[in-house]
Amino acid sequence: MLHGLLNNAETLRQASSADSFADSHDFAVAYGVGVHEAWNAGGCCGNVLTDDVAYVRQIVAAAARVTPVDRSRIYVWGFSNGGMLAARIACDAPDLVAAVGMVGGQALVSCPEVPVRLVHIHGTADTTVPWRGGWSSYLTMFLPDGETEATHFAPGSTIRHVLWDGGHSWPWWAIGALWDFSAPFSLDDATSVAATTATAAATGATGATGMTAGTGATATAASASATTSAPATTAVSVPVSVPAEAVASGAVGEAVGAELVRTGSGG
Repeated sequence: MLHGLLNNAETLRQASSADSFADSHDFAVAYGVGVHEAWNAGGCCGNVLTDDVAYVRQIVAAAARVTPVDRSRIYVWGFSNGGMLAARIACDAPDLVAAVGMVGGQALVSCPEVPVRLVHIHGTADTTVPWRGGWSSYLTMFLPDGETEATHFAPGSTIRHVLWDGGHSWPWWAIGALWDFSAPFSLDDATSVAATTATAAATGATGATGMTAGTGATATAASASATTSAPATTAVSVPVSVPAEAVASGAVGEAVGAELVRTGSGG
């Protein structure tokens, strides 16, 4: 789990409720801590030059020393700048991760020869990291359009967009949505699983009637549409309507060190 710019691991830990979710679903969760309050995600943020892909590898190795870890089922999830790093890891360390997830981030990297498995949760009212891209006054940079995200990745990638009517925050149901997407994927059978998932996603996009946005979530899909942005690569966008109280309870803002915070159980 990777925090956002000017966040810290504890902020994300509290906002995501990942500890209790990991315990109930029998997996381990580790929280990274960005040096200089930022991650080197390939263009954002804070002008950091740290090798954060290598750092995430170190997190996995450290976690494996204290709890059983299935190396074929490593998933990296992040908020905002942390989500951007997750997308970079999908490209730069395909041998490490079976799937990645972004909440309120944008992919700032391209890997046209590396298929990725990525779920992207984004608030359509986000002005810090706008869903449709453009200028971000907070980050003082231009960001890409989320609708064209699939063009950054290789054919055969599995990309799912979950859009909701919120701003730059971590919705309370996001941890469940990240797990539901990621859990079926394994490096051992990545090719076959990715192909199956892509087919299922494309089929569901023609007439989706609902989805589970997370454990206990009341959010349901109003509609879904598939856009093929690259040969054999389908990005499925699923708009989600979320109760107003969920937005208030899941808010996360855009904090250091190099220590690892670990919790959870299982492999």
